[in-house]
Amino acid sequence: AQNPLPDASGLKEPEGHAVLFKLHTLPTSVQIYTCKASTDPAKPFAWTGPDPDALVSNNEKTLTVHHYKGPTWEATGGSIVKGSGAKHFKAPREKSVDWLELTATNGTRQFAKVDIIHRIDTEGGIPPQSPCDASHDQEQARVPYSATYLFYSPKR
Repeated sequence: AQNPLPDASGLKEPEGHAVLFKLHTLPTSVQIYTCKASTDPAKPFAWTGPDPDALVSNNEKTLTVHHYKGPTWEATGGSIVKGSGAKHFKAPREKSVDWLELTATNGTRQFAKVDIIHRIDTEGGIPPQSPCDASHDQEQARVPYSATYLFYSPKR
């Protein structure tokens, strides 16, 4: 992530694009952190991640998508899109994961025209406050979060 993080107001709708899908996390959605050894001698263990494990859906509940490590979004109908090159923006809500802008890659079917993905309106999902040390090596923490995902495609 960039340092310092730009403010979320810097995350704008991409020029020449329109929202193709607007999806919201369902209540079971989490960010997964793993306690692992680090290369920092002052802090030999740290929470790494996060990796999402989320179900997201549109308001009409006609499109349900599993969002998981990659990051990857996979619709129940088989459409898949991956994200890369995340640009981070400081979430306006305290103790919330960053807002993101990702480049969409390898989109299939419904996601074939998606080229940019935004994560906005985040709440929760930050690294746990629980201990991460040698006695917790490889332990995972599943931290609830909510967000809205916007999938953009170029305007025709």
